[in-house]
Amino acid sequence: MAKIEMPPDDSRIEQSYLIVAALADGEPVDSRALSEALNDPAVREYLVDVIALRQAVGLVGALPASEHRKRRAIWSAVGWVSAAAAILVSLMTGYVAGQQTSEPSPAPAVETVITIENTSVAPRPTRIIPLRPGVNWTETIGGK
Repeated sequence: MAKIEMPPDDSRIEQSYLIVAALADGEPVDSRALSEALNDPAVREYLVDVIALRQAVGLVGALPASEHRKRRAIWSAVGWVSAAAAILVSLMTGYVAGQQTSEPSPAPAVETVITIENTSVAPRPTRIIPLRPGVNWTETIGGK
C-alpha cells in the first residue's frame, strides 16, 4: 500500500492515525503525509504506543510457548518414570507378600476307578472279504 486513500467524509486526524499505523506495520507510506501527521503531538504518542505494543506482543508470543514445551517434556518424562517405578514397587511388594504368607501344600492326588460291568460282543459281519496271498494280498516288511 503506497498511499492510504480515505473517503472524503473521514477527518484529517483519522487519516494521520492510519498513516502512522501503516508505518508501524512496515508498509510504505508517503513521507510528506507522514511528516504532516507527526506534527500533531497526539499522533506522535500514538506512534510510540503502537510500536511498544507491537514489540511487547512479539516478545510475549515467542517465549512462553517454547518454555512451556520444554517444561512439559521434562514433566512427561518424569511422569512416565515415576509411573513405571510405582508399578514395579507394587509388583515386588505383592510377590514378597505372597511368598511369605503361602505355605507349600502337597500335590493334589486324583484316584481313577474303572469298572467293567458288561462285556460287549462284536457285531456279526455283513460281508466277508477273503484275502489270498499273492492274489489280492502281498506280505511286506515294515509296512512298505
